[in-house]
Amino acid sequence: MPIISNANNDFSNLSLSDDSSLDHIFTEIPETETIKGAYYKRAQFIRRPEELRAVDHGVLALINVGGNRYTFPWSTLQQFPLTRLGRLPGCSSPEDIAGVCDDYDEARREFFFDRSPSAFRVILNFLAAGKLRLLREMCVLSLREELAYWGVETAHMERCCQRKMWTRLEEVQERERQEEERRQRNATQPVPVEETPYRRAMNRLRDTVENPQSGPAGKVFACLM
Repeated sequence: MPIISNANNDFSNLSLSDDSSLDHIFTEIPETETIKGAYYKRAQFIRRPEELRAVDHGVLALINVGGNRYTFPWSTLQQFPLTRLGRLPGCSSPEDIAGVCDDYDEARREFFFDRSPSAFRVILNFLAAGKLRLLREMCVLSLREELAYWGVETAHMERCCQRKMWTRLEEVQERERQEEERRQRNATQPVPVEETPYRRAMNRLRDTVENPQSGPAGKVFACLM
């Protein structure tokens, strides 16, 4: 049985029909020249377990991302052969499936991906509009990791979002560089030694021997020498 737990995200207020895009569950997306919903227009979010009985597995792939279920047409998955989801139609053995997803329920024919369902919104945004768009609240490091995992190239991202992404990455790298420099400076600074009564006595004795002007004892010692 699959071991992926349900996600904390509540999508119960969403309603995705065959005639609507997925734009309203993401960021506000301005109209562009992309073919909106041409590939994944019929993507469905499965809200209730009883809806699974109506899934035609010969036509639709059942995808579970962090506890959220979706169905995608196999024919459209094949149009993205270099992405992780696009590799599923070519899986012909349990070993092939294990190389693509984290778990597979053979009885339900359900593919599990142990990833953040909120981060998957970026991928859904891409599937819905044909373009990647940077979510304002998402960390760019997490975004880069998710794109690498799902096999989606940043070349699909709108230019304005690309500029924002690289600017944020440069800011993160600059902070990391400054933090590393601070750690190196702290590592080269001598560690203060706790001054004990014995150490204070030894310091006074050293001053007496090395510096005659340190006091009467130093002058007496200098005369004796």
